[in-house]
Amino acid sequence: MPRLPPDDSSGAIPDFPVAPRTGIVIEQHGGPEALRVRALPPLPPTPDLVRVRVTHVALNHLDLWVRKGVPGHSFDLPRIPGSDVAGVLLDPAGALPVGTAVVLHPSWGCGTCAVCLDGRQDRCKAFRIRGENTDGGCVTELAVPAWQVLAIPPHLAPQEAVALPLTLLTAWHMLVTRARLGRGERVLVQAGGSGVGVMAIQIALIYGCEVHATASTPERRALLEGMGVRAWPYDAIGVREVDVVVESVGEATWAGSIRALAWGGRLVCCGATAGPDVRLNLRAVFFKQLEIVGSTMGSTGELLRAWQEVTQGRIRPVVDRVLPLSRIADAHAILEARGAFGKIVLEQDLSTARPEST
Repeated sequence: MPRLPPDDSSGAIPDFPVAPRTGIVIEQHGGPEALRVRALPPLPPTPDLVRVRVTHVALNHLDLWVRKGVPGHSFDLPRIPGSDVAGVLLDPAGALPVGTAVVLHPSWGCGTCAVCLDGRQDRCKAFRIRGENTDGGCVTELAVPAWQVLAIPPHLAPQEAVALPLTLLTAWHMLVTRARLGRGERVLVQAGGSGVGVMAIQIALIYGCEVHATASTPERRALLEGMGVRAWPYDAIGVREVDVVVESVGEATWAGSIRALAWGGRLVCCGATAGPDVRLNLRAVFFKQLEIVGSTMGSTGELLRAWQEVTQGRIRPVVDRVLPLSRIADAHAILEARGAFGKIVLEQDLSTARPEST
């Protein structure tokens, strides 16, 4: 398993300090300037948790919602953002020794209710997503239960692996669980260059599907075609009669998604980045016997099954760029302007950043 290099020639794993900690904190909703560097208290003794020194964090659209706020939804602030986290173990986690490079599960349930015990943690009333309703990974160090760590396979660097967990879990739950994807079906992925889009494309290709995807520019469509799919502009989708549509955009693409579906087709939706208010012709729904299915994240077991595809090299991360974590405001602006193909990854440098005064 990959390890971070030692800081001397002895081959020993560095003895990382436990304090002080520095993190990115959202104290009130706003623009990218709401992301503030703050000094944080050291981690308290946590014998039932393992410490992780954070090396990388990947951005998701969820980070934008937590920072900006969502009408009708309350976020508990202040909050440390960051759902996708990679780091190095400072304590052993089961069979994984100190120094192992890991990523973290992005979500979990209470672990004791009926749906959790049935392996459906995503339906738990206490379901939590790291960086949304519990503090995330934009910090120098954090502590987590040992079961939340996944070893990074040797063929991936941490800055690559960190781009996977949240969007991989989301896309796997959408296609495999909710849409019941069958081998050889025809699939349309709206916003194919998004974090969820590039994961959905790869999952559909594993299933031997004919995959189509949309993107806004010729350059982005060329990148999609390089992944082995047929790419279309949003306003000129040249395919119809698809079995499954992966929808995360909302208002701007909804009508085209419905038109593209075959009789008995399934539309699975995980987001609404362009707005939530869509028009729906019910005649099309019942005449064509369509299924419109909502989907949010997924279960722990689903991520473990999807991670097997990662370890075997069948699913690869798609990283647009790597920036210092102290430049998180710039990264938010790029993502908000839809300037990334795949994921933006932030590399740890907060130990040298000067915390802002309150």
